[in-house]
Amino acid sequence: MFAADYDKLSAHGCEQARTLGEVLARRWVAAERPGFDAVFSGPARRHEHTAALAAAGFASADLSFPDPVVLAGFDEHDGQALVVAALGQLPHDQPGLAKLATHAMDTTVNPRQRAKSWQQLFEAIMRRWLRGGLELDGVETWPSFHQRVRDAFATLRATAKGEVALFTSVGPTAVVLHEVLGLPPERAFEQAWRLYNTSITRVIYSGDRMTLDGFNEVAHLPLGEWTHR
Repeated sequence: MFAADYDKLSAHGCEQARTLGEVLARRWVAAERPGFDAVFSGPARRHEHTAALAAAGFASADLSFPDPVVLAGFDEHDGQALVVAALGQLPHDQPGLAKLATHAMDTTVNPRQRAKSWQQLFEAIMRRWLRGGLELDGVETWPSFHQRVRDAFATLRATAKGEVALFTSVGPTAVVLHEVLGLPPERAFEQAWRLYNTSITRVIYSGDRMTLDGFNEVAHLPLGEWTHR
């Protein structure tokens, strides 16, 4: 289920971002590396706030962390608008999903079960969106979202060399997985839905060649601090 202000980091999220910066800075110092050569961010407040909190760890270690270049293409797709718009079609279209939606919104149901129903509903709607099975007024289509993330990633690769950091969300990361590994869109999103908050996914690129060098790494966080939302 979506938070009241999905674009605001929680207190826990802020602490995770600080830890990310502090631990990475210690690794950079130990490896005698000077820091990042370039930093990019999506335009969401949570993207920029995460980058700012992580930057503090690098600043305290006197390491390079350039001001982030904000690229609108790395913004998340509006999942909330997608679900709300899709729900208006469900009673006539997919009675099974409509029943799942009712269960997800029933405040008398156990919160854990509600969350599970909501995730199942969200994933089912997302799969239809990825297949082009939803035409919803005012909602970004999968081809449009895919293209804008591709364009942003191409801009990053063309303008930044060396050690580059990007602060973004699940959707753009799924597009990168789709591009780098050649995964079908649905499979790429299934992988990306497992991303932990402040996890690290590493891509090595040279020209048009891209290689996934790490995925969903959270070694900077204690085991009990791994969260998805």
